[in-house]
This record gives sequence, structure tokens and C-alpha cells, in this order.
Amino acid sequence: MEGKNVLVLCEKPSAAKRLAGALDENGSPQIKKIEGVPYYEAAREGKKLTIVAALGHLYTVAPTVRDRNIFPIFEFHWVPRYMAERKAKETETWIKVISRLSDQVQEYILATDYDVEGATLGYTILKYACGGKDKEAKRMKFSTLTTEELRQSYNELSENIEFPTVEAGECRHFLDAMYGINLSRAMTVAAKRWSGSYAVLSTGRVQGPTLKFLVNRERRIN
Repeated sequence: MEGKNVLVLCEKPSAAKRLAGALDENGSPQIKKIEGVPYYEAAREGKKLTIVAALGHLYTVAPTVRDRNIFPIFEFHWVPRYMAERKAKETETWIKVISRLSDQVQEYILATDYDVEGATLGYTILKYACGGKDKEAKRMKFSTLTTEELRQSYNELSENIEFPTVEAGECRHFLDAMYGINLSRAMTVAAKRWSGSYAVLSTGRVQGPTLKFLVNRERRIN
């Protein structure tokens, strides 16, 4: 395994910086940029580590039917965030750079947060931006960003990412989308039929019940 190039995928830029400093044998990793996206190069045990961070979720769940007048729909898929959200244009560059870095390595390590969102975020990037590397990536597990724990985590890599946790995350994302998009489309269409004018109305698995709590509270106050 000596001499191989390794891509280490983190969740946040701050985590990538701490990880690079902890893993570089000299404690002085090089910071580089491609199209404004920062990443680090470190050396450890004869391997070149390329350490790059995501920018939150780079992929999101979207309906296969784009027409907002059609509901209910139950077919959803993962798409780059910039294709589904107007304010996520920056993620296009991030995906392109991670994909480019991925082409230059032979090993992959997922070092995102060890929770449902971290696992799901990392899985989608490995699968879609890195060309299906989710099944061969190894996993770092850590709860703090101390140098000692990060080095221990690197030395005790899991052979695979945690797919049951990924499936739980996918389930949550798909349910959120199915619930929120269908009800939001129904409300928007109903409001247009009633008022004659178009305005996007939205609700969701959390948003709707929370608004109901607020309305009930306001009524009690009044």
C-alpha cells in the first residue's frame, strides 16, 4: 500500500484543516486551491494525502417530475444541489473540484462527522462526484478534532463506510422530500385556484407542525 495517493473527504473546511495538520508527518501540510476551492496535501507513511472538505450537502433529493402542477409524485432521486436550488450555485464548482481530485488517487477515506448526516453526505459525494467509490472507501471514526484522536482514527480505519446509517439518512431525505414537495404543490395549486394569482406556498415534515404550534399559541395568547 506504500506510495499510493489517498483522497480524504471531510465535512467542513475547518475539519479539513485540523485533519491535515494532525496527519502530516511534519505538521505542516500544504494548502492549495483549484478554482477557489481549498484543499490540503499532507504526507504520512509514504502516502500522499489529499484532504478536501465538502460544503455541506453537495447533493439533494429532487422529484423526477419538475412540473409543479403535478402531484402526488413518489419518484425522487439524488441530484447536485445547484440543479435544484438557485442559491447553491457554488456547489457546482465544489463538485467539479472534488471529482477532479478523485481522478488522481487510488484510495479513498471518508472523514465526515460520524452521524447520519455525515454518512449520507459523504456517501453521495463518493458515489456521484467520485465515480462510485462509496463501496471501496474506508472510514475514519472520531468524535473530537484533537491531534491524538485524529491520528488514532487514521491508524484504525474501518474497511467500509457505514451503509445502514447511510440508508437511514437516505430514508429521511426521501421522506422529507415526498412529504414537503407534494403538500407544497397541493397548497400552491389550491391557492391559485381560489385566488386566481400564483404564489408559492410551502410546508414540510417539520415546518407544518411547527407553524401549527405557533398558531395555537398565538390564539391562546389573544
